[in-house]
Amino acid sequence: MYFNNIKHNLIIISCILLMMNGCKNDNTKLIINNNNKAKQTKPLLVNKNNLQRKILKNSVLKKTVLKNNKIKPKETKNNNIIFEFRNERLLQGRNVSKNIEEEKTKLALSVVQKMFKKNLSLSDTELNLKNNENISTLNRYMFETNKTINYQNILVFLPLTGKYSSFGNKIRKSLDLSMFNYGNSKIKLIYFDTGKGVDLELISSLFNELDPKFIIGPFTREVLLRIKPFAKKNNIPILTFSNDIAMVESNVWSLGFSPEEQVQSVISCALMQGYSKFGIIAPDNLYGKIISGRSIDLISENKKNYHSALFLSNEDLNNKKNLYSTLRRFLQYSETEETHTKFDTILIAGRKELILEIAPLLAFFNVDSRFVKILGTETFNNEEIKNEPSLEKSWFPLILSKNNAHFKFFWKDTWGGANDYFSNAGFDAGVIGINYIKNLKKNLKHLNNVEGPVTGLIFDDNGYVKKPVQVMQIENLGKLTNIKKCSKFNN
Repeated sequence: MYFNNIKHNLIIISCILLMMNGCKNDNTKLIINNNNKAKQTKPLLVNKNNLQRKILKNSVLKKTVLKNNKIKPKETKNNNIIFEFRNERLLQGRNVSKNIEEEKTKLALSVVQKMFKKNLSLSDTELNLKNNENISTLNRYMFETNKTINYQNILVFLPLTGKYSSFGNKIRKSLDLSMFNYGNSKIKLIYFDTGKGVDLELISSLFNELDPKFIIGPFTREVLLRIKPFAKKNNIPILTFSNDIAMVESNVWSLGFSPEEQVQSVISCALMQGYSKFGIIAPDNLYGKIISGRSIDLISENKKNYHSALFLSNEDLNNKKNLYSTLRRFLQYSETEETHTKFDTILIAGRKELILEIAPLLAFFNVDSRFVKILGTETFNNEEIKNEPSLEKSWFPLILSKNNAHFKFFWKDTWGGANDYFSNAGFDAGVIGINYIKNLKKNLKHLNNVEGPVTGLIFDDNGYVKKPVQVMQIENLGKLTNIKKCSKFNN
């Protein structure tokens, strides 16, 4: 009995000692970094069992600790091992950000669901389209009629793939926005991808099966030529993004900024400012002929004005020696004269590469853009061109949308990124098309004097579109200012 009491007392004493040790506040902490490795900051003073010896000997992997069945941090009664993360606040911040992103995703999904209710044709299944095995290219389908719903269709021709797909997909987003804000359950947008060509037989079937009430697009002249006869037959209005104003007629409106409109803006501005001696440098192609022809017509209205044109082919641009000689003769460069005297205005038209090739050479031949006014087309609205020193103080035309400041926030909140003229014009085209369909009479007279809510474009019933064109001047470091006397609607 005595020995039993001693044994019992020893057990009680041991328990008391363990309880006293457990009440201490200087707990040893096991620090685990976010790289899944940790080192002890203090040696473990108690509970020197086999596990703790192992921890003392080696670094602890978080992954190993969590996977070890013998160690369950949530269930352990040992208060001496505490898991602490160095980047706890950072980790908490990430969790918050994740929650925010999840909320944004939910919001975006809800917007998309609302768009679907507006009958946006965002998928092939919603379009009720069946792939034709005889047509191998993307987005080429035959349409199956759905007789249960009598939709008022807006047929949209855009390059959703291919060379101009960046423009086409941006316009598509803007059309979706217009439908979401102004459409109804009876109006449907139907997109047709023109990125890989247009089959006339398929276009014919689309018009026959869909019976479109309004057409938006296409983006290029070539596709417009194929679509136009079908629309003309049924007097269907077309709002095209092509900049070929020769295609305009009573049922076709061009939202593009044509070469003729561009040079008219800057040449008229220069004439109004008193410039009279014009040099024209343009590519040796149809575009160059159009640019120079319209410029010469404007310049020649006053017989006292002077003009001379130079057309450059790709071969001319690639042969540097001949290019220098050609420009030197055209400019009548003289080493004895410090300033250029032949022209007081030079128009450079063409693609970016031509402009950046020619502009520094003009400066080399004493054509100082501060004294000889350099004119350009909309192509000048490019960061490389705007930051080219030899083009400082030059002029070029832009269409500046009437309500761009408000629309850009709307666009950014919905799609992210920046809007541009095509996104603005696409939104307006959608709004105009929707309002046209809602009009019970549905005749072309409805489009007379209609104004685009974002761009400020004004339509008339003959196919003409007035555009708010402004002439911009390139300043130091690529900044722009507008020539207020020349900034007005094109005439």
